[in-house]
Amino acid sequence: MKTPSYTRVQALRLIPLLEGIAAETQERRATVLLIEEMIESLTSSRHVHSNDVRIRRAQLRRERIELRRIGAELESLGCGLSLTDPFEVFIPGIEEGFAWRQGETFLRRATIEPFAA
Repeated sequence: MKTPSYTRVQALRLIPLLEGIAAETQERRATVLLIEEMIESLTSSRHVHSNDVRIRRAQLRRERIELRRIGAELESLGCGLSLTDPFEVFIPGIEEGFAWRQGETFLRRATIEPFAA
């Protein structure tokens, strides 16, 4: 499958969708961290909280599956994530790539391509 390339105008039209994706990603990442902390605190007394640990691990799996789905959605758009904080979305352009961060209403010229989608 050919990776899409966007003009600046087309890439700007992606921003509302990318805002939603970024918000969901941020929320799910925070949830993953919280669940991991809960599991860690329950693990020391696993024999008492074994059912809670199982439930939390199932929740953690679901959140990670959803994060992979988000990555696949970005990939289907031809976009990818740079490993930065705050994370940056790489949008492939026809002549040059674009970079976007949550909350921005503009695009920057991408200086590097993403490491992961």
